[in-house]
Amino acid sequence: MIRSFQLRDWALVRRLSEQGVSLHSESALTDRLQPLRGALVNMLVGGDFPTLVWKAEKGSASGFIQLYLEEESQRAHILYLSPTVDAGARSLQIDIGEAVQNGVVDGAVWLPLLDQAVIEVGQRGVHSLVAEVSEQGGELPVLRRAGFAIYTRQDIWVLSGEETAVFPDPDPSLRPREAADDWDIQLLYANIVPRLVQLVEPVPRLDDGEGWVLREDDELAAFIHIHDGPRATWLRLFIHPNAEARVDEIVKAALSVRPASTAHPVYCCVRRYQSWIQNALERHGFAFWGSQAVMVKHTVQHQQKPMRDLAAILEKQAVSASAPMVQRWQHEPEQNGRS
Repeated sequence: MIRSFQLRDWALVRRLSEQGVSLHSESALTDRLQPLRGALVNMLVGGDFPTLVWKAEKGSASGFIQLYLEEESQRAHILYLSPTVDAGARSLQIDIGEAVQNGVVDGAVWLPLLDQAVIEVGQRGVHSLVAEVSEQGGELPVLRRAGFAIYTRQDIWVLSGEETAVFPDPDPSLRPREAADDWDIQLLYANIVPRLVQLVEPVPRLDDGEGWVLREDDELAAFIHIHDGPRATWLRLFIHPNAEARVDEIVKAALSVRPASTAHPVYCCVRRYQSWIQNALERHGFAFWGSQAVMVKHTVQHQQKPMRDLAAILEKQAVSASAPMVQRWQHEPEQNGRS
C-alpha cells in the first residue's frame, strides 16, 4: 500500500532514513539531508519534497521515496529512496546478490514507489523524473526495470583544499554574470550540451547560486555556476570547445572565486560530453570521487498530429499547404539517443 507521508509515519521514515540512498548528488554532497524534516514540512505547509510511503499488506517490509521539485521546472529529482537494495535484503534475511538478481527487494518496494512517484510528478505538470545512480551499484538495474533510461553519464571530482595552492584574488578576466550575459549563456549551453540531454537538463538556474563568465574577443568562452551548501560547494563548468586551450586558466579562475578548504570541499560535476575538462581538474589537485549514470523517466508522451489534420486546417483557411521544412537532426538523433 502506498500513501503520501502522514504524521503517523514519522517513526518509520526516521528509521528508514538511516538505510536509504540519495539519488541527487548535489543535495547529498553539499546539504545536510534530513528526509524526515522535509516530509514533515511538506505535509504541513506544502513545498518541494513530496514523500511517499510504502508498507507491505503482510509482513514488515516497508520503504519510502522523497522527491525534489525544482521551482518552475518541468523536471523533478529522486532525492531519497529507502531502503537500499542491501539494507532491504538484510531486513528480509536473504542474500544480497540473490535479492538483486531475483528482484525480491526492489520488486516489492522500489518498483511500486517509483511508479507512484512518476504519477505524482506527472499530476503536478512535471515532464520528467531524474535519478543519479552509481554505475557499479544495484540501483541501476532496478531503475531500468522501472522504465528509466540513461541519458548521459557524469564524473564527480572533489578538492578538499589540502592539495592545491590558494588563489586569494579572482582572475581579472572573470566577472560576475549580468543579465546581458544570459542570451550568450543560453547559446553556449546549446553548443555544448547534446540535444537529447537538453530536454531533461536545462541551463542551471541563474537565480540560484552564483554565475561567473569569461569572455574572449567579446565571445563567451566559459560560464561557471557555483552553488554553496552547508557542507560543500558544487561547481559546474560550461566551456566552449574553442576555449579548450584555456581550460587550466578557467579552472584556476573558478578556484580563485571559491577556494576549497578542508572543512568545505569543492565538488565539480563533469558530464561525459565535456570529459576533456577532467585532466585540468586533476592537474589542480582534484581527486576522482565517482562515476554515475543520469537516468530519466518521462511522465508525458509527445505525439504529433497527422498531417491530414494540418492540411484540413490550411484548406479551411484558404492557405496553400507546402512541404514542411524539417531540420536534419530531428530525424538523426545521436547513437542510441544518449551521450
